[in-house]
Amino acid sequence: MSTSNNKKSELLGVPFGTASGRLRKLILFDFVQLLSLDSCYKCNETIKFIEDLSIEHIEPWQSSDDPKESFFDLGNIAFSHLSCNVGYNRDKTHCKSGHKFNESNTRYSSKNGKTVRDCKPCDARWSLNYYHKKKKEYSPIV
Repeated sequence: MSTSNNKKSELLGVPFGTASGRLRKLILFDFVQLLSLDSCYKCNETIKFIEDLSIEHIEPWQSSDDPKESFFDLGNIAFSHLSCNVGYNRDKTHCKSGHKFNESNTRYSSKNGKTVRDCKPCDARWSLNYYHKKKKEYSPIV
């Protein structure tokens, strides 16, 4: 990270990339509300809170004839509640280790065409354990 980004991160209290992402989402949510596009594509209810906003593809882009074109096709984009977009265990509020699923603890990714939640603290612990195991300095971190 550059010195400039270090200073920005220090001033903002979070990594600069995280802050930039939050700002983009704030701007997007503001426009979604101003343009009355805040009805969930899945359940048709109003998306009231920024934490609930999710962008999804109407037709799965991975299985299309032209995935790149389909991914960037704005006509194939809709807004939904994050809970409506995340299929697997979407009603769970905490991971298996008890970490709360919130903006800072949760990463969303696509697996087999479905959006899934991953717990960042658990992933970090798993990565650290894997690293130490590979280095033969293995003592599990719990």
